[in-house]
Amino acid sequence: MTDLESSIGAYSNVEKLLSNENDFLLNSTGVEKHPGGVDMGTTIIAMKFNDGVLLAADSRTSSGQLVVNRVARKITRILPSVFMLRSGSAADSQTLSTILRYHAQSLRQQLRRGGRGHAGSNLSMDVDTNDSLDNVTHTYKLDDTVQGPPIKALATVTHNLVHQYRNALYCGVILGGYDFVNGPEIYNITLGGTLVEIEDFLATGSGSGFIVAYLQSNYKKNMNRDECLSLLKKAIEYAVLNDNSSGGIMRAVSVSRTAVNEYYFVL
Repeated sequence: MTDLESSIGAYSNVEKLLSNENDFLLNSTGVEKHPGGVDMGTTIIAMKFNDGVLLAADSRTSSGQLVVNRVARKITRILPSVFMLRSGSAADSQTLSTILRYHAQSLRQQLRRGGRGHAGSNLSMDVDTNDSLDNVTHTYKLDDTVQGPPIKALATVTHNLVHQYRNALYCGVILGGYDFVNGPEIYNITLGGTLVEIEDFLATGSGSGFIVAYLQSNYKKNMNRDECLSLLKKAIEYAVLNDNSSGGIMRAVSVSRTAVNEYYFVL
């Protein structure tokens, strides 16, 4: 057998695994359940404030009843002004974020070649900050002269990937950030590939059921960043108290037109 034939055979086996619905188990209600691996039973929240978007998540990952990581990062940067909140299978969502980052970089290069973004390589600049909030771990300014792809385009790419491999992927994600044309945007891509644009805020994951009513009662349009961050911190604290799959610390990212701030809070 030649090397080419071996490669084709290996590729065919991978395709069969991806399309094999028997790789999943069905419970009595017909809901697909992932049979194993490291899962992020989690609490993730995306929320708009008056000047941008806040994304927050707990940090616990587990495998069955075992907590395998207490400080996992569930917020992944796709572009300087676009971030992904990940839930479900850790391996699946990490792979999805890597693929989406590749597409985002490719789309950005196409925009530059088309003359709609400048050719500079500095997409952001680290700066010192006198932020009024504690627990600020990193801040950098955004260069709004660099035009990236629309967030909706990235959400559509994610939707297509998740839907195409819906029988193999066990993850749901939230995309949020600042679009320099449309302003702050949030998109939810659910398990199975449904794409939904979010108007104000969204909480998903195993802990979200305990805090949705609290968020609905306390969220108001045009809240400032500090008010939203305090609300998110309290909501995730409630989720951690009531959901065994949520825990660790809280990480958060705020994205506005001019800057990105990253935070952490010990719960």
